[in-house]
Amino acid sequence: MTYKKTFNLNRSDIDVIETCLRKELHIRSEKYQGSVNQKNTEEMESFKQGISKITELLGKIHNQKIWFDGDPAKPWVPKG
Repeated sequence: MTYKKTFNLNRSDIDVIETCLRKELHIRSEKYQGSVNQKNTEEMESFKQGISKITELLGKIHNQKIWFDGDPAKPWVPKG
């Protein structure tokens, strides 16, 4: 089985994905804190790995965005 290398997602789709990932990150962070309080090392490690994966994915999405200069005199000029 192979995977597609490109996807046809619009900005709204990416916003929904990011919002869901951030909510899941928040949930896992709270559960991680609960497992720390209970000193459950196996559960802590599981939540820590999940948090790390979500954070890396959010970073990948962030790094693939094209940021534009906010100068109204030059609309839609890529920043860097």
